[in-house]
Amino acid sequence: MFTTLLSESTQRWLNRARLAAIAALLFVAALSAGYVIADTATVAPAESAQIQPLDELPTVGERFGVREMFEQADWVVKSVMIFLVLCSLLTWAVLLEKLLVFIRARRANQRFLAHFRAGTTEVLGERLGQSAMGRMWQAGMGEYQQFCGQPGASADAGRVNRMLQRMSLNASIVQERDLARLGSMMGVLATIGATAPFIGLFGTVWGILNSFASIATMRSASLAIVAPGIAEALLATALGLFAAIPAVMIFNKFARDINGFVGALDNFSAEMIASVSRKIDEGH
Repeated sequence: MFTTLLSESTQRWLNRARLAAIAALLFVAALSAGYVIADTATVAPAESAQIQPLDELPTVGERFGVREMFEQADWVVKSVMIFLVLCSLLTWAVLLEKLLVFIRARRANQRFLAHFRAGTTEVLGERLGQSAMGRMWQAGMGEYQQFCGQPGASADAGRVNRMLQRMSLNASIVQERDLARLGSMMGVLATIGATAPFIGLFGTVWGILNSFASIATMRSASLAIVAPGIAEALLATALGLFAAIPAVMIFNKFARDINGFVGALDNFSAEMIASVSRKIDEGH
């Protein structure tokens, strides 16, 4: 019991540490974005809600890249762009965090499974609770030891069946807890993958609306006047896709990994029940 409580306390601290690391990464990204905005504010462009005057449009041969598009965009479009960049950074932070979590979980399960099949689980000691399979084994053995401590435990087949069912139930509870931990932040990836393109599209629509409103005000529809505003607006859609595509791919990758973990833990649960049942039969 003390080992279980200790492992749960350690796991809570590890979860807090991961969340703190992701928050720190987002804070650094926000500081970087703020620095870019402060740096571009010194350029003092024309009114961002309007098309640039003819004498301020990029001349022939002058570079008009992503930085210049961001500088001349409307404040709403800029906010959309910054938000999408932060979503992209969060996606990559979740990828790194999940890779580390899954690698540790696989190695711990493989180490425990090797000792379990060799019948040397007691060698692991305190490391027994570091793997999902080890925690399932601890939950099942707790029920088995309680059964063995009762008088006449091996005489009633009905009691044995009920004990095996309780072992399976306790192991499944531990399994669901571990799968929930592995699936944390998956909802964030799904949300970014589903909404980022539409958020970018909102910025594009807003920018194009401002561009056409400025065209109506200036009474000029020259391509040199229209193109910069539309390019700035389309950049928001590009950033939306840049944030959404990796999020969807990373979500699908870890969804497959979690399904693999479900199958492995289900197989171990059946193997554990079969091992205990065999041990009881040998004791008759």
